[in-house]
Amino acid sequence: MAATTNATCPGGDSAIPDAFSLPIPQNINVMVRTGSNVSNHAMVVCCEPNPVQVTTGCPYLWCELPRRYFNESSDPAFVGNKVSACLGRTANLTDGDSRGTVFQFNAGSRAGTATAKQMGLWVLLVHDSKQYVLKDILLGDFRYILDVQKLVDGSAHVRTLVDSLPDRHIFVYPFLDTNLQLVNTAAISPSVKKNILRDSLVGLADLHDKGIYHTDIKPANIMMDLVEHSDGTVEFRNVQITDLEDAVVISPDSPGLGKRLSGNQFSRSPEAWARGAQNTPADIFSFGLTAIYVWLNTMVFFSEEANHAEDASDMIIRLHVSHFVTTVDDFGGFVEYHGGEEDPFVQRFIGLLTSFDSKDEKRMPFSRWYPVDPRFKDLVGKMTCLDPRRRITAREALQHPFFTE
Repeated sequence: MAATTNATCPGGDSAIPDAFSLPIPQNINVMVRTGSNVSNHAMVVCCEPNPVQVTTGCPYLWCELPRRYFNESSDPAFVGNKVSACLGRTANLTDGDSRGTVFQFNAGSRAGTATAKQMGLWVLLVHDSKQYVLKDILLGDFRYILDVQKLVDGSAHVRTLVDSLPDRHIFVYPFLDTNLQLVNTAAISPSVKKNILRDSLVGLADLHDKGIYHTDIKPANIMMDLVEHSDGTVEFRNVQITDLEDAVVISPDSPGLGKRLSGNQFSRSPEAWARGAQNTPADIFSFGLTAIYVWLNTMVFFSEEANHAEDASDMIIRLHVSHFVTTVDDFGGFVEYHGGEEDPFVQRFIGLLTSFDSKDEKRMPFSRWYPVDPRFKDLVGKMTCLDPRRRITAREALQHPFFTE
């Protein structure tokens, strides 16, 4: 179903209440989904009303908790306490099911008054055995985001809205089972990893063909469905780039966005850190980091120290220096792109580079990582040039020997 500004939710408005204004029930079950990698990532939590109500179409309520609410043990009681601390309610652990570990919450004084919107929750609509995610959109952004998504609503690998409720400023999206941040990439075969990367890269190419700069490419924004087969194997389908709410259309004659700190700090391009001119090549850099995560099960810039730091920028940018300063020409292009050696960010970058000279610690360029498929290293190297003008495009990357041979 094509996106439209005057459509109704699947089944019509009468099929559901305004989910974002739905009062939170007194008792809520909270499910921490099975398969979440708590040692590295945030966990997705599902708050659902009585399961009997769910079967009749009562919406689920979703929230995503920051990684800081979890420790590496994934102890259920610990997780329950941290979920409770985040949501401000009391949790009691119940028997888990095949979907995950379940906790019971009492909404207390907020029951019947607090709404999903007030609590910052997503809403999952179940209708005619199909699931849809409802997202509340800021009034001033509604038309622009709608127009952006119309440009790529024919792409099989970009998730766009299937419906909208303009008077409520709500977009309706098809539900997808999981995202790359929650997938144990170490357990996936190389051929499956390559398929996931290829499909998501096709989605990124479709965006860039229309001049759309996503601004926030990261594992959590690449989603897919899971199909479990009788032999125990898992198949990934409908791999899609998601979360286009911050995407921007950049005209061909524009250098790009400026003075903006775009994206997640662990997936951010050098020019985004610099608040310099950002365009589609910034997405390519972020995709290169995502590819490393998928192929090598490594979050290049993530660390517990950085994740808990008030300001992790120096720690993360120093890793940019360690892994992706490769050639004199690329570094020279990077300096030129940002206006020369007098630019404050360039000076900061050079200072971090020289810090390796005064310490026993050596740089670890990605090109020297071992053992890594040389074709993969070459692809990532072309995606992570410091100079955005030297980076490979998404369409060019799809023709790289890593995918074609």
